[in-house]
Order: sequence, then C-alpha cells, then structure tokens
Amino acid sequence: MRSNQIAGLVAVVSLELALAGPFDGIQQHVLGEQAPTTASITSALRKADVIPDVLDDDFKPLFSINVTYTKTGNTVDLGNKIKPVAVSSPPDVIVHAVSNHFSATPTLTIRRNVTYTIALTDPDATSRSDPAMAEMCHWLITGMTLDDSSMDHTVRLPISMKTMLEASQSTDSKLQGTGHSSSVKELMSYYPPAPPPKTGYHRYVFVLLASNPDDNGVRTVLEPKKPKERPHWGYGTVGKGVRDWAKDNGLIPVGATFFYAENESSRRRGT
Repeated sequence: MRSNQIAGLVAVVSLELALAGPFDGIQQHVLGEQAPTTASITSALRKADVIPDVLDDDFKPLFSINVTYTKTGNTVDLGNKIKPVAVSSPPDVIVHAVSNHFSATPTLTIRRNVTYTIALTDPDATSRSDPAMAEMCHWLITGMTLDDSSMDHTVRLPISMKTMLEASQSTDSKLQGTGHSSSVKELMSYYPPAPPPKTGYHRYVFVLLASNPDDNGVRTVLEPKKPKERPHWGYGTVGKGVRDWAKDNGLIPVGATFFYAENESSRRRGT
C-alpha cells in the first residue's frame, strides 16, 4: 500500500500486553470502575447473539477492546447504539488484558512471534431478519506484534495505523523502530457502516484475533490471506464470515466488542 493511499487513515492501535511468559504475570489494565471483565464481555455478546452468530459458543475473551471514534467522540460499549454518520472514519482501538488466567488453547501464548489482527464485521447484512449478504467485512488489519524492549515486560505502544503501514513499506530505521512489526498490513480498508433503509439495527462486531503457533512457536499460517471480497468474507455462502476466515488462516479470537447502528431515515419514518 502506498503512503498516499493511507494518508487519511487515522486509526490508532495500542496493544497493552505482558510478555513475561505463557500468560504468566500479565498485568491487568483497569479502565475505571466499570472496566469490562471476561464475564461481562461474554454476557453482552451472548445477550446480543454475537455468540453464536459471529463467535463460537466456547469463546473466552482474553482481552477487552476499547474502540473510540475520535472525530465524533463516540465509543463502542458492548452493544450501545451509534449513528452511522458518527462512524464514517476509522476509530482508535486500544486492547487491554482482562484476566490473569488464560487458557484459550494449549499453544496460544503471548510470545514474540504471535501476531494480532483486528477485524470489523456485520452479521446483519442486508438485515438481521434476512442476512443475505452476511457476514460483511468492513475492516481488516493484520501483522501487529509486540515489542519486549521494556524492562517490566509490559508494552504500551500507541501508534497511528498510518505510521505502521508506512513503516512496513519503508527502510527508514526511525519508522521501523516504532515497536511494531514491519509486516503490518491493512488487508481490507475501512468500509464505514451504512445500514440500508428499513433494515433495522445492525450489529457491528470488532474481533481481535491472535496467531496460533505450535509447541515450537511456529505459526501454522505465515501471513493471513486477504478475503476475495467483502460479502460473506469471500466465501460466497450466507452466514460465512470472520470465524471461517480466522480458522482458515490459523487465527484464534481473543477479544470482541460491538455496537448497533440503524439507517437514520428509518428512524425518522418510524419504520
């Protein structure tokens, strides 16, 4: 991706994770008194049927995802309602560990060679009652890794997605020294949520995915493949989506959040 193609991309991703071993000694990051917990995240996802519509029934969130649309000041809060006009630009995304105990799989650990992917998907395209185009891929960024340079094994690396993508195309040591892997790629550009009229509220789901290395620390898939198209995540089958894409690319969901959006004309007409 050329730098002029990403000039308008303003997403910020911060992975605040510990690297002290296979999830040992991970620091819990508190987001105020109402910080999400594994239980509260799972409960909200089940209540909205994100589990099992998007994620498997046994999904266990290891991280919370804090999403903020900085241009409008709107934040995603596990099922709140946001107007489509407020989500027209890419958001800022910050990821926090939510538990000191992790058991996603026997091999998934926070290691130097684990990469992270952020996806945004709509399981309600064209509508929740008739999801003929679901799932719809709205955003896909992959290749983010952690930097273990800090002495306390904690990584705090807020950085603009624009800079990360530029670093992946540059030989400039200043850009490559941002603390993120130079393999960061925006596989699918941000496609703003825009529910059609008279289709009710759509669920827009952010999913954090982690690569799943084997016991020797080798990733089963070196680089996730770009979906062939946005509808059905390129599978051509109703209901196929981020879950299928993740499995085919050796990725495991480790965090999720979502919001609702409805076409404004539908609300004004009372339909």
